[in-house]
Amino acid sequence: MKVKPAVLIGAIVVLMVGTIPPALPRTILIDRIIARVNEEIITQRQYDEQKEKLRGQIAREAQEQEASHQLGDPKTDPFQNPKVEAVYQREKKNLLRDMIDQDLLVQKAKDVGISVDVQVVERLDQIRKQLGLASIQDLQKEVEKQGLIWEDFENNIRRGLLTQQVIEQQVGSRIMVTRAEARKYFNAHKQEFASPAGDELAEIQISKDKWGAVKASQRADAAFKKLQAGAKWAEIVKQYSDGPNAKSGGDVGFFPTGSLQPVIANSLKGLDPGDWSKVIPTQYGYIIVKVINQRSPGAPKFNEVQQQVDNILYEQKMAPALRAYLTRLRKQSYIFLAPGFVDTGAVHPGEPGSAQEAEQ
Repeated sequence: MKVKPAVLIGAIVVLMVGTIPPALPRTILIDRIIARVNEEIITQRQYDEQKEKLRGQIAREAQEQEASHQLGDPKTDPFQNPKVEAVYQREKKNLLRDMIDQDLLVQKAKDVGISVDVQVVERLDQIRKQLGLASIQDLQKEVEKQGLIWEDFENNIRRGLLTQQVIEQQVGSRIMVTRAEARKYFNAHKQEFASPAGDELAEIQISKDKWGAVKASQRADAAFKKLQAGAKWAEIVKQYSDGPNAKSGGDVGFFPTGSLQPVIANSLKGLDPGDWSKVIPTQYGYIIVKVINQRSPGAPKFNEVQQQVDNILYEQKMAPALRAYLTRLRKQSYIFLAPGFVDTGAVHPGEPGSAQEAEQ
């Protein structure tokens, strides 16, 4: 089945702002206000749409995980995965909290004078190029053809960018990870970084379903020739790859020795880190595989994984720091919830005196 523009639009917006258009049929509801965050409102319609987007995002992540293990050859329908529903039910409990979080962060971004107008134009142009459209007007027509409102589509991108920038400025910039902290963590968790021998890989994936067998083969050959001519891997991935990880350089993760399909393993023999294979035909199209890193068995040296350790410690510090910051924003804000709704990010969720006090 060919990839439809609606699916591509969804995939791109997920990577850029963390949301996707509804993957399931929309339920028509009588709209009502379920929350006020200072001067902003959250309606039942918005909440219902976010639930559908959440389910679609969880299904997409399950599909990408399956695809990465198969190097781009997905074989299962993520919506048939029983784990998807379990994750959805767990994550749904914090959905309204997350919507309130974003309202607070967007308002704060405006308060401190953050503007993302230029970045919005750049992101829209990236989406246009990803879809192979000639102009922004063509992108708008495609978005509206899928039943979406252009202003909402554009505003979702703007809100996502504002949220990212205020988090980086107000929270992330205050988080520091020292080399001493990283080394201490590594020494205490050294065995967690141990691994069998294998390769960290990235891929350029060209889909037969999308382009047809002949054109897919031509695109794969063109991508390979550009790489051989000195083009940057990341740029060729963005330009040519149909894989779910195209925005992250085609990274498909680590594969222990012996776990790859024979045709791929044979194509990687003799390659060093930074090298890429020739074009490899698969059932679903063509791939070019790059060796990012080669691991020896056992625990690595600290310098080999310092960036990974830094990232782990940064994320560990970011989560509580961001939640504490959002709690402070809540204390400075007026938040009202309709009966039956709970803000799990409130100081005392569901109790009078928290977000519900205005209705008592």
